[in-house]
Amino acid sequence: MDAVFRIGVQWLHVTAGVLWIGGGFYTILVQLPALLASPPAARGAIMPTLVPRQFRYIFRVAEFTILTGLLNLFASGRAQELTRLDTRWSWAILTGIILAVGIYAFTRATIARWAYRLVEIGPRAAGGETAAAVEMPLLAGRIRRFGYIQLLVGALIILAMVTARFS
Repeated sequence: MDAVFRIGVQWLHVTAGVLWIGGGFYTILVQLPALLASPPAARGAIMPTLVPRQFRYIFRVAEFTILTGLLNLFASGRAQELTRLDTRWSWAILTGIILAVGIYAFTRATIARWAYRLVEIGPRAAGGETAAAVEMPLLAGRIRRFGYIQLLVGALIILAMVTARFS
């Protein structure tokens, strides 16, 4: 029964991680460019609905990934290795934890704030307010740049987890 629990937790962790990183790829490579290509009036209408749903999804799946990752440490029976830092596995897992928690915290602190600011000024930009229209592409550029950093960190997390798996 312990093996079934361990495999189940590991499967949930990997699936949640794929959804988290995949959601980031989709948002940055598909959704954001499509939004920026649409007229401001259309963006102003869709963003108040889209942004909160997007962040609820991303944050919940990120939290679930981190939670199942920590649970996986104990289910695998290797949690004590993490305190010694004398194996490639422990370094890879520690790196993954730090990167995952870090990117989650930075996303909450930056991208979420910038995206909600876009929601706030979108209707004003669509209504012709010059300052809001100027600010929108600047915020979108920040989100895109940070999004690419997020994708790079996600790839590093995957590399760390693959390294841990084969250690």
